Amino acid sequence: MPPTLSTAREEFIRQMYRDNVVAERPRMLAVLDAMIAWSAAHPGLVRFRPDENTKGAIKFEDVATSMVFWAATPRRANAPLLQLLPGASRLLSDDVKNDAVNRLNAHTREPNPAGRMHIGFAALKNPAGRTAVLELMDELLDKVQPAARATVGA
Repeated sequence: MPPTLSTAREEFIRQMYRDNVVAERPRMLAVLDAMIAWSAAHPGLVRFRPDENTKGAIKFEDVATSMVFWAATPRRANAPLLQLLPGASRLLSDDVKNDAVNRLNAHTREPNPAGRMHIGFAALKNPAGRTAVLELMDELLDKVQPAARATVGA
């Protein structure tokens, strides 16, 4: 049976707690809850994706295309990872993608040699970094939606 958002959140927490120090857990959970709240504020554009066998990952997809818009994944021996448009960044121009990667990299010390649109939760514990990423998500959603509608209509 596919998970609900509530059960997926519980599994994410269980996986995250396994490898993160007790003092960091509330701050990491605040990051996850901010991502979920952002998604709840965009109900006609993104929705929870109830995948099975996610190993604790939580995903929200673009309503128009069912492509994953963001995914939060617990990692062994490290803070969870937020990925933006995993597997769907082709909907963005190279300039937009590069700008997004540079903006994400500006808020983290974690290396990103492959230029992926991701950032560790450790960088998002800082309210300024979290706000900047949520604003980037708003911008990316605006850019993906017209491209997604054209792809679905084609």
